[in-house]
Amino acid sequence: MRTTRALRLAIAATLLAGASVSAHRREDYLQAARIGVEPEGVVITLDLTPGLAVAEDLVAALDRDRDGTLSAAERDRFAAQVEGALHLEIDGQAVPLHVVSSSAPELAAFRRGESAVRLTLRASGPRLPNGAHRLLFRNAYLAGHSAYLANALVPESADLTVTAQRRAVDQSVLTIEYTLTDTDG
Repeated sequence: MRTTRALRLAIAATLLAGASVSAHRREDYLQAARIGVEPEGVVITLDLTPGLAVAEDLVAALDRDRDGTLSAAERDRFAAQVEGALHLEIDGQAVPLHVVSSSAPELAAFRRGESAVRLTLRASGPRLPNGAHRLLFRNAYLAGHSAYLANALVPESADLTVTAQRRAVDQSVLTIEYTLTDTDG
């Protein structure tokens, strides 16, 4: 009897959790940031996927002239708006990000909840000295209306090792701790 009751509670909790996840995706933007740290810079790939309930808002933000298509200028304006809401620091110093590419599918795909805008941003700088470093990434684009994901990618360089990742509860902020070693010197 006790086992049956516990099983029923577990099933109910699972169903309720699934329903809340589904509702969350419908009402918010999903913003997934993948951060690649390298010795000479950082590359961030950011996918912005609207939930069905907010898809029209994203279409309106992208298609400013309301002609049903996205021009390069409209994509660039939107990318600059998102870029302005992102913040990157390395070892406590702000590092400017620059959009290097953006892509957006047909607007009909947004309305169906099937696609995302993808931005690729880069931060370049001088090679850091050997040792421990800390990167902080903050995404404030549409705060309060977004579900965020943030993750460090496995470094391509053998000179760099990610040692820790710490996230805010909502994942709008990610701190990546890493160690840089120069195997050539």
